[in-house]
Amino acid sequence: MASPVVLVIVDDLFFLAKIQTTLTHLGLTAQVATQRSALCDVLTAEALPALALVDLTLRTADAVALIQDIKAATPSTPVPILAFGAHVAVDIRQQALQAGADQVVAKSAFAQHLPALIQQFVGQE
Repeated sequence: MASPVVLVIVDDLFFLAKIQTTLTHLGLTAQVATQRSALCDVLTAEALPALALVDLTLRTADAVALIQDIKAATPSTPVPILAFGAHVAVDIRQQALQAGADQVVAKSAFAQHLPALIQQFVGQE
């Protein structure tokens, strides 16, 4: 049986490496997408991701628009979205929630509590 896939929308290589290592440790598979075209490929696959992790500080795309795209593409089986960003960027964090993110956390809390945050959504033990 294939391991659950987590959609990772991150272009910061430090965080990407940390996320991939954590997902592997939890028995999950990372599917990285930072562009709309790659995101569409993931969301039209036979098995939807169990979770989407979205960096609100993306340099390569509009993170809030990508959150909206995820929610619009999966109306009958919503993909949970955990977004993270700078703790001082209150506006974009609020925009992410309005766009459909299930939870938004500060980047520092995301890094510190990553395994627990993922398990909260994916239900892996």
